[in-house]
Amino acid sequence: MSMNSAQRRDTMGRLVIRALVPLALLAWAAVPAHAGSEERKGTAGAYELQLPVGPRGSALGGAVTGDASGVEAIFWNPAGLATLERPEVMFSNTRYFADQKLNYAAFGANLGSAGVIGINVKSLNVGDINVTTEAAPDGTGEVVSPTFTVLGVTYAKELTDRVLFGTTVNYVNERIIDETAGGVAFDFGIQYITGFRGLRMGVVMKNFGPSMSFSGPGGETNVVDPNADPSSANRTFRPTSASFEMPSFFTFSASYNVMSSSDMSLKALGSFQNNNFEGDDFRGGLEWSYRNLLALRGSYWGSLSSSIAGPGQDETTTLHSGDDLYSGYALGGGVQVRTGDTGKLGVDFSWRPVREGLFDDTFEIGAKFAF
Repeated sequence: MSMNSAQRRDTMGRLVIRALVPLALLAWAAVPAHAGSEERKGTAGAYELQLPVGPRGSALGGAVTGDASGVEAIFWNPAGLATLERPEVMFSNTRYFADQKLNYAAFGANLGSAGVIGINVKSLNVGDINVTTEAAPDGTGEVVSPTFTVLGVTYAKELTDRVLFGTTVNYVNERIIDETAGGVAFDFGIQYITGFRGLRMGVVMKNFGPSMSFSGPGGETNVVDPNADPSSANRTFRPTSASFEMPSFFTFSASYNVMSSSDMSLKALGSFQNNNFEGDDFRGGLEWSYRNLLALRGSYWGSLSSSIAGPGQDETTTLHSGDDLYSGYALGGGVQVRTGDTGKLGVDFSWRPVREGLFDDTFEIGAKFAF
């Protein structure tokens, strides 16, 4: 007996959900044995991949893996892009500590039964740096501006009315004077919409790809070979740069409507993030909204660290608020208005305070327009 379309969707949904748990377990197993440890902190590269973009997700502490939707989901979980019905663009600017600035732009469009496609570009500006050398420790008068850029293409699709899938391919380019490094990183995400009181779950694996390394003439030095005749001409030596891995991680997240009415709603979000190069994170956030016009958001997150008090003692794991830089709290909000018959314009902001006495706090503002 043949199945109708509803039965086929239910069957596919059950198959996908049965595959979701093994996928999560495989992703967890793929993380190296040192995952979740402080021992590897600072040994990865291309950390611009980890810099959050999207004020809503930042204000909610990154606990939006299961709830991100539209073009903002490209960063948090590419599966959420599958919810996009109309073309949408997004721009954001983040003012980081030490006068660094992060600019981001993204676009998404629904291709009908073929799925949803998105593109994005992220650019980190670390400011001007005075060049110094051994011969001129006070500066040569030359000023350089290192650039760190990420270009990405995302594809997402509704596998069923409850299961969404998405993947992103990011090209990473870093340039410091004459030295450059390039690489490719992949993101994979799934979202599951339960249909019960807004409960949504999501799994994402981010920044998986081959190692990168710098190359170029920037490190070249002209010296006399110590084993050669002192009267011989200088020879050019170019050092070899060590390779570095991507800052990969795995996140599981869920969101739930604590309160929902025709005018107001209150959503709770939580996530666990297993990091490859630092301690694991627990994140939680609350979002209050009024008639889909006004939203207020707040969050807290903490990181796990392990230590041994002394010889012969057991290892202890402690949850610390935030990390070495951030206090662990974030706040934000946003407004959204209709433009025309079908268009929407939204403006959001987020604030993440750093630890006292270190740097200025981080502020992000962004705008989304659906037409």
